[in-house]
Amino acid sequence: MLAQLSPHFTKAHDMLEVEKNAILGIPQPLLDHADAPVYKSVLERMQGFFCTLYDNCFHILGNAGPSMLQDFFDIANFAESVINSAFVNLENIPDYRLRPVLRVFVKPLVQSCPPEHYESVLCPILGPLFSYLLQRLSAKWVVINQRGLLEAESGVPEENPESQEMLDEQLTRLLTRESIDLMTVCCCVKKGPESISGEMDDDEMMNTNDGPHVGSEELTDLGKCLLKSEDICKALLATAYSAITWSDTITCQRATLQLCWPLIKQVLSATLHSDAASWFFMSVLRGLQMHGQHEGCLAALVHLAFMIYEALRPRYPDLKTVMQQVPQISGDALDQFDTKLLNPSSHKMGDKRRKDLFKKLLSGCIGKPLGQKFKKEVHIKNLPSLFKKPKPQPTTPIEETTEDNILTPLFDPRAQDM
Repeated sequence: MLAQLSPHFTKAHDMLEVEKNAILGIPQPLLDHADAPVYKSVLERMQGFFCTLYDNCFHILGNAGPSMLQDFFDIANFAESVINSAFVNLENIPDYRLRPVLRVFVKPLVQSCPPEHYESVLCPILGPLFSYLLQRLSAKWVVINQRGLLEAESGVPEENPESQEMLDEQLTRLLTRESIDLMTVCCCVKKGPESISGEMDDDEMMNTNDGPHVGSEELTDLGKCLLKSEDICKALLATAYSAITWSDTITCQRATLQLCWPLIKQVLSATLHSDAASWFFMSVLRGLQMHGQHEGCLAALVHLAFMIYEALRPRYPDLKTVMQQVPQISGDALDQFDTKLLNPSSHKMGDKRRKDLFKKLLSGCIGKPLGQKFKKEVHIKNLPSLFKKPKPQPTTPIEETTEDNILTPLFDPRAQDM
């Protein structure tokens, strides 16, 4: 299609410069009302037209559910019609176009759908969508991680921070956050203090270091319905536990606090393969290695790793093998912890003490800030005390000195001449 466009309009489907600057955090110049109006070029007007048209179409679809309610979802072959229209050729849709699809269309659709239409409408739509998002995001994060390794080896930072690579990386982060938010809305019940975290911005969320406020352990009715399907369950679990290993701290914190534990708790009663249990636990350890330098992520990830190890270790001995691979771990300390975990009646220990011991076991895989890596510890031995010259003793004892003997030298004329 792009080959058939006029050379003047080959970039008509690209992002607007205003959107690029907003994503990259570049401030916009302030315009005064007295300034002359800025006349856009023909290409900018065409870009604005396509952007507005695309957004308005999905806003209409997103508002149809809350407005029409039951009548909208009673349409014959509703799920098939949506898949063959709104979700056709997703691989050709760029990230900046896919974000509005999730935010203004799919999320209101999920929130307004009646429970009786979960299996007939939402499951056929969300199943392929979640699988596609996992495949797309995983491929993009592999490219980002490889690029980061190459830059770290070369030691040459990016010269142009406004390059297309920087823009694509930031778009990947934003799309990942939208996907995790959508899965959280579909699966998890927010109640109490946890519901506030969804209304906080990214900076406020990263500044909360009050410990791991673990998300609600209850799943929504839609979440339980989605997990009945094996394919959807695999897509949700793989996305949630892969997200904590991707190089985005906000995504890691949201997935850890709100999504990971409720999903895996639901499948604990089922027969979980030992390789899958080991993969879940290893993903949390990789997350600790990637995001352990951030206090908010550290507390949440350690708590998640502790709950997974405590719940799965009695049934899956392979988790101990995974723990033995943690750098600088003490084998004796791990054996003692396992003994107390497998025999709780004979070794009574409080939760806080068990968590502290578990955190010490994982200390070797917790990531550190760049300034503290490869730091050489300096140990200063106790130095001998310095030689002190004893004070001279007074010739006349203080007890024998009278008031007259002290005042007499002050009025001696020989002392004044000196």
